[in-house]
Amino acid sequence: MRSQILILVKNLTSGGAEKQSVLLAKALDSLYDIHYVILNADYQEPKYLKLLGENPSIIVVAFRGSLFSRFYQLVQYLKKNRIEIIFSYLTAANFFAIVSARFTGIKRVYTGIRNAYLPPFKAFVDRFLCNRMASGSILNCYSGEKYFTQHGFDINKMLVIPNCFEKIANYKEKRRDKETVDIISVGRFVEQKDYFTALNVINLLRLSFPNIRYHIVGYGEMEGPIRSKIQELGIDTSVEIYINPNNITELLNNADIYMSTSLFEGTSNSIMEAMNADLPIVATDVGDNYQLIRHNKTGFLTAVKDVESLSSYLMTLIANEDLRILMGQNSKIRLKENYSVDRFRERYQQLIEEKL
Repeated sequence: MRSQILILVKNLTSGGAEKQSVLLAKALDSLYDIHYVILNADYQEPKYLKLLGENPSIIVVAFRGSLFSRFYQLVQYLKKNRIEIIFSYLTAANFFAIVSARFTGIKRVYTGIRNAYLPPFKAFVDRFLCNRMASGSILNCYSGEKYFTQHGFDINKMLVIPNCFEKIANYKEKRRDKETVDIISVGRFVEQKDYFTALNVINLLRLSFPNIRYHIVGYGEMEGPIRSKIQELGIDTSVEIYINPNNITELLNNADIYMSTSLFEGTSNSIMEAMNADLPIVATDVGDNYQLIRHNKTGFLTAVKDVESLSSYLMTLIANEDLRILMGQNSKIRLKENYSVDRFRERYQQLIEEKL
């Protein structure tokens, strides 16, 4: 009889943590009975539901009603389906997973922390859950393990399993006859991503390279301020914004360089998507970016908010098409060797099987 595994998220929004939860369900589906539970049915990203639908044996459930009603539904579901292990993602789902497991007698709950930093209250909650109640906490980055250990998390209860990338494409060389050099960033419009720094970089670059185009892909609360900043700098003819489009892969494939100006990260899904699109990466040295990017080989790393260094490295790539192509090739090689679904599955299977 196959083990019953439940993956729990609060919302199925279009974020990196949610995507990795979906990829975990798909990766484990051939080995175990997988239950994918969404605590709030009001938020269900269609593209992620479509990914889950590619594996018909994954049971997808979403709860509606008041907070108490949804908690009750979760407890009843755990009992009815005799769930043995819960993997939860992010603070709210982590809390629900732990409390519902106490009501149902489930012994193994692994909470999920998906960044190298948490705001103080969330860090307090996740630290308590990790140290006192969870079987362990799974992080997606080594930088996060170091940071949280320094802030009171039990090192013996933390496990790093990096994100994976599904369907790694074959290498495809970029076009050499383009009139523009296209730089792209993909990510939520939140302060963490520091788009103001990126826009200041573009403002500086366009003086020397009027043929650059900057494509910002995402959604979120900072959309208004980002648009205002573009107008303030007078760079609206050099910048285009795409709000949660369904052709991100195409946009990445049409780009020449990827830029990330994040203030903190875990293992960046967006950078892995850029690596899959054969792009050289210019990024801030935060989270596990140093694991994804090999400086001077697959791209360049800089300090946060370092407009001069970001601009300098981008200038190097803009001016040297052969270097862009070589670094893009190296990006694809690194992605294949370190972040495959097979390696991801092996790590989780080892964790599951060691105590069954």
